[in-house]
Amino acid sequence: MSENTQKETVKKETVAKEVVARDAKNPIVSKDKLLEAGAYFGHKVHQWNPKMKEYIVPGKTNRGAHIIDISKTQKYLEFAYSLINKFAAKKASFIFVGTKKQAHAAIKEAAERTQSFYVTERWLGGTLTNNQTIMSRVKAMEILEAKAASGFKGYTKKEAIIFQKELDKLHKNLEGIRNMKHIPQVMIVADPNEDEIAVKEARKKGIKVIGILDSNANPDSVDFGIPANDDSSKSISLIITILADAIVKARGGKELFAYQPDELIVLPEYQPPVNAKPKRVFPNGRRPFNKNFSKDSNREGFEKREFKKPTEVKEN
Repeated sequence: MSENTQKETVKKETVAKEVVARDAKNPIVSKDKLLEAGAYFGHKVHQWNPKMKEYIVPGKTNRGAHIIDISKTQKYLEFAYSLINKFAAKKASFIFVGTKKQAHAAIKEAAERTQSFYVTERWLGGTLTNNQTIMSRVKAMEILEAKAASGFKGYTKKEAIIFQKELDKLHKNLEGIRNMKHIPQVMIVADPNEDEIAVKEARKKGIKVIGILDSNANPDSVDFGIPANDDSSKSISLIITILADAIVKARGGKELFAYQPDELIVLPEYQPPVNAKPKRVFPNGRRPFNKNFSKDSNREGFEKREFKKPTEVKEN
């Protein structure tokens, strides 16, 4: 063995020891940050899955909902991080899945950061089990993209509008998997219940599934689960970003959230739905009993109409 090779080996061993020492000293994420993210909120008691019993704080509820044991969240998140890191070190490919609104941003960001596949909109049945059909839709999308690049030359305005609508729809559903020529080895899913079809397809194809398990989830549905709130954008963002950190670290990059001090972990702010209607404000803060007439309203001249039943005409 040459001197340079020996130095390189010693350097790698030193770095590995430093990482092990760091991981042993610091948790992957603090309990305070898990509390801030609301990772401990479970579903209502009547919605729980008994198989999640070991991950729930016994005898405690919050407004009728189970409380997830965040010490278990920490423990299983560290296991998942280690598992994903090993897969990434072996050049495994990943697909991130999260079609619920709370997961869209975190899933797309994690996938783009790790150069992985992703699905944030509707999961198309057969994406994994009938991949050839899905790829044919990708080819159709590419043809429409070429037409759009030419300004739909040779087509009428009406045809161009139809083509553009179809292209927008295909982009929405296929953009994250357009380059998926081969089936990925690992699926990371934000909510196995919400994306049940995706999980079933993955298990059928032998793909390892790692997901967030809320109190209503079935831990048997995935290969490895992390007990946590899967309805909060903050909780999803925290956990998915840490799992993405495992991939980035294996490729020589730097983590964003994993093993970082709390002050460096910035969780997303709550964003109201885009189409949310403004809340109605009533006089004196009280809703009038009679919607058609109220002395506090401006409809004082309104008179309620009375409808009389038409008289029956007797036949002679």
